[in-house]
Amino acid sequence: MAFTAAQDTRIVSEDGSMCVIFEAGETIAIQRRLFVAATAAGLIPESSLEAPPKEGERKSSEEIVMQGLIEACKTLIMRGNTKDFLISGQPRAASVKKIVDFQFTNKDVERAFSEAMHEVENHGDDSEEHSESSSSAAK
Repeated sequence: MAFTAAQDTRIVSEDGSMCVIFEAGETIAIQRRLFVAATAAGLIPESSLEAPPKEGERKSSEEIVMQGLIEACKTLIMRGNTKDFLISGQPRAASVKKIVDFQFTNKDVERAFSEAMHEVENHGDDSEEHSESSSSAAK
């Protein structure tokens, strides 16, 4: 799949074995294992299930940064490594920076983390699994 960068961006695979450098506006086809890094960095996929945006409806760079931060926070949540989080529960800026390669503020991370938690909680509804395992345990 090909991705386009809104700004100069460098992405690295989770295992650190692959790296791709995008210049602003450049579209590059990347391997599947770089997909998570590309979306976390806020790169825009070339093909989409949605209709392409009309002129004037393109996302601002702030929206792209926020989406990249949300994806980075979701990645950290899914990893579940306590070293990636502060005592308060917020992700460490250094952990986020390992995933995204653009500038952000702590306030940006707070907003993105809140949104990521909301998305994870809404998509992670496994109440049926819990009720099945509870009924099995009761037998």
